[in-house]
Amino acid sequence: MQDSQPHETETLCAVAQEIVTYKQMFATGLTRLTAAAKEQQSANLLAEIAANERQDVDLWAKQLTQLNGRSYSGRWLGVRVRLMMALLGARGFLEWALIAEDDTLNTLSLQVANMSDPETAAAWTRFVNDEYLHVVRMKEGILGMESWEMSGGGGVRDAIFGANDGLVSILALVAGVFGAVTDSHLVLVAGLAGAVAGTVSMGAGAYVSSKSEQEVTQKEQQRKQRGTQIDSANSAADLALFYIEQGYEQSTAQAIADRVSQRLEVEKTFDIGAETGLADESDWPPVKVGLLTGLSFLIASLVPILPFTFLDVYPAAILAIVASIVAMFLIGASKAIFTRQSFWRSGLEVMVIGILASVATYIIGILIPI
Repeated sequence: MQDSQPHETETLCAVAQEIVTYKQMFATGLTRLTAAAKEQQSANLLAEIAANERQDVDLWAKQLTQLNGRSYSGRWLGVRVRLMMALLGARGFLEWALIAEDDTLNTLSLQVANMSDPETAAAWTRFVNDEYLHVVRMKEGILGMESWEMSGGGGVRDAIFGANDGLVSILALVAGVFGAVTDSHLVLVAGLAGAVAGTVSMGAGAYVSSKSEQEVTQKEQQRKQRGTQIDSANSAADLALFYIEQGYEQSTAQAIADRVSQRLEVEKTFDIGAETGLADESDWPPVKVGLLTGLSFLIASLVPILPFTFLDVYPAAILAIVASIVAMFLIGASKAIFTRQSFWRSGLEVMVIGILASVATYIIGILIPI
């Protein structure tokens, strides 16, 4: 063995353990969904898939034990799963777990390709490739994902979007007014007016956008359904003709063809995601989307406004800036749930954008005083 191999093994174990964690979380999420299935057939299928996932977890854990001699412990995973499913919704959580596993598999694949031991590299390459295929099956077969973009999210993204816009825009407004006038009352009035107007605008905009998107999606589904019905009718006619050619009478052949077509149609349209509510969970009612977005905008917009209700203008301005910078970082960091980027990077990105916007409006306020 080469000198670099212990370091390679340690790095490999760290990344592989991340994959085991995501797989365990995915299996735990499926297990929790089994009890919520609307049909027994769905419950049985979900239970079977969850059991297969747990077997896969055991296989990966065994590989890790052989590699580093330590047993895998999924401590606190149940708590994490419950919390994330509450925040993201069932579909959003499962998508998150699959995408996180896929990203980590990419990292593991690169590390395996650069290993100095050819035998170990070949074994883990096969292992990683098998897991890639498994992830794709889960993505397409269970969630019906057409891309690696998360479509679920339990409304968390709407809340993040509203809060981010409310905090940045109202902080910029307050900074601009403060640059023009050093009066707490005027800054407060302007900030509250902007918060109310922004809340109504954001809520209404989110409602209209969500409703339009759902209407377009429904039209597309109806179009596809009409095409499927035509295809099914043609298939039934072809089946009837086939049985007639086999010597059956026309009425008997038609009856057999109808039964076969119905069975095939049921098998084709049965969808675990639809039965458990996963398929359409991301489609929140437009009213709910509008209210959530508007409310999050309003709550976040109060952060730079409230200090002016009980402090003099200069201490209020300092507190508003500090509180807003902290809040912007937290909102930005929460985006990492979906982007799977660094929490620090996401938080700093939003924070810098908010600061730049506020500085720009403050300068405008100074240049155009009241």
